[in-house]
Amino acid sequence: MAEHVCPVWVGYLLLSPPRKLWESPRKVLGPYMSPGMTVLEPGRGMGFFTLPASQMAGPEGKVLAVDIQPKMLQKVRAQGAGQRG
Repeated sequence: MAEHVCPVWVGYLLLSPPRKLWESPRKVLGPYMSPGMTVLEPGRGMGFFTLPASQMAGPEGKVLAVDIQPKMLQKVRAQGAGQRG
């Protein structure tokens, strides 16, 4: 992986639950999102904003989450599966 790519271990720090106390994904995204939207989230890491954005987009919308690191994508897929089931 290139030297300018965020290490996977940093993704766990960015995903930490205390982060939601000072940076609520719903508060940050709220003014810009509405149900039914299609949203592109580049460099989404482990999905701090991805799952809340998906919920805000609702069943008619979608979030296209892109990252160059397979481990980051695996983590957000596992989170999404846990919330669906």
